[in-house]
Amino acid sequence: MAQKVPQRFLAYDLGGTKVAVGIVTASGKVLEEVREPVVIEKGKAAVVRQLAELGQGLLKRHRGIRRVGMASAGPLDPATGMLLDPTNFTSIQGSWGKTPIARLLGAKLRLPVTLENDAAAAILAEHWVGAARGYDNAMILTLGTGLGTGILCNGELLRAGQGLHPEAGHLILRAGDESAPCGCGNLGCAEAFLSGRNFARRVRPRFADPTLTAKDIAELARGGDPRALAAFDEYSSIMATAIHNYAVIYAPEMVVLTGSFAAASDLFLKSTRERLKALLARRRVGVDLLPKLVISKLDNQAGLIGGAFVARQAALRGEPKDSRDVKAGNSRRVR
Repeated sequence: MAQKVPQRFLAYDLGGTKVAVGIVTASGKVLEEVREPVVIEKGKAAVVRQLAELGQGLLKRHRGIRRVGMASAGPLDPATGMLLDPTNFTSIQGSWGKTPIARLLGAKLRLPVTLENDAAAAILAEHWVGAARGYDNAMILTLGTGLGTGILCNGELLRAGQGLHPEAGHLILRAGDESAPCGCGNLGCAEAFLSGRNFARRVRPRFADPTLTAKDIAELARGGDPRALAAFDEYSSIMATAIHNYAVIYAPEMVVLTGSFAAASDLFLKSTRERLKALLARRRVGVDLLPKLVISKLDNQAGLIGGAFVARQAALRGEPKDSRDVKAGNSRRVR
């Protein structure tokens, strides 16, 4: 028997620097949203309290919510609702280790929580109501504190072995590059070059200004600063290399860029397209592997909308309604 789909969901989008919490309808419309810095530096117990308080505030204003979806930075195990020592969640207390975030939050909200990787949730949102509608082979790159990757292949959300999320942001592009330390502990990962935070960290020394943000450097580039323009030229080259690698592995027809640093796409997207076209020149015969590169139009809400989507799918599958038995589903065909 088909399950009755709730009309509204409480959704979270948890990253290394911010958290967004909102009420989202079953058609993907955000009714209300609260966004604030996340208290990562205070440790995981403080973060869980923060998430619960924000959610409880929204639940008081929107009665009748029965399910919660959470998109979070990883690594994580969506099947068990477990964070697996997230790369960018480190405080003075150390790294988080294994954290049953769905169970902990569900106990405080007294609602079932479905956990999903933030980039996986984002590509599900884009396929549902965004730029990737009609594309069953699509990929998303979330450019923020880290580099998240989410992939749809033949209409299926792609999982790695053991039901895990594929952490393709940690594909190593320049092994041993000491200018590109990654939060995962390695050198030269795609994330170490392409996330907004790491872009700023690598470029600041060229200006001898330790306060410059990625947004500041983008404004300098738009003003014609040659050092900033050179930094974005390098960025486009590395981005093209990364997308080439993703294209030959996953064959997406479209790659969607989202996250706060996607706002700087005017400084790198055209050059990235040109370089990617050259890199894939021999991969366009028969099946054309050159993907469309587009910017999300979901106003940086793809993770939040994706959180609602996974809660919606859990309702359709009739997963447990008791917050004491909370888990997410494995790979399912997107509908």
